[in-house]
Amino acid sequence: MPVRLSEERDPELIKQIVEVGGEDLLKCYQCGTCIADCPTGIADEPLSVKRLIHIAKLGLSEVLIEDESPWMCVTCTGCEERCPRDARPFEIVLAIRRWQCMEDETYIPQVLTELYERGHTQNVINPMREELELPEIRSVAANEEMLEKFRKLLRETRVVREHAYMFGIQEE
Repeated sequence: MPVRLSEERDPELIKQIVEVGGEDLLKCYQCGTCIADCPTGIADEPLSVKRLIHIAKLGLSEVLIEDESPWMCVTCTGCEERCPRDARPFEIVLAIRRWQCMEDETYIPQVLTELYERGHTQNVINPMREELELPEIRSVAANEEMLEKFRKLLRETRVVREHAYMFGIQEE
């Protein structure tokens, strides 16, 4: 999705994202190292932390609220391992997720159903990590008992309770 510079700018956007955990957002100087080998790069809508930070710095809150790519993050934290400025890109992505949910209480990212079903959003993490000789990341989905505990935890959240139909949960 291209950034629309004609959008109205929100001078408070950076401050809001910093307040919810994105304090290192201003350290980023847009080098692109974080997205160089991000596992989501092969997704239909790839995650670009660099792009998200750029949108935030421009104050394009309407663009950011509509962007679902922060929810594509597979939490491999490879971006944090590579960031030359220690800007903690993964934490910035989490902060943007928090901001989106706080900004629009009705916001339900489509990938939430994937998280419920599989415990993660994509299955490409470990093959890529293996190629780089990095240790395997064990997903909650690797253990059926743990996956069910994870789902039970999600069922206790308001968003899943109120929108059970999206998760294939039958009303009781």
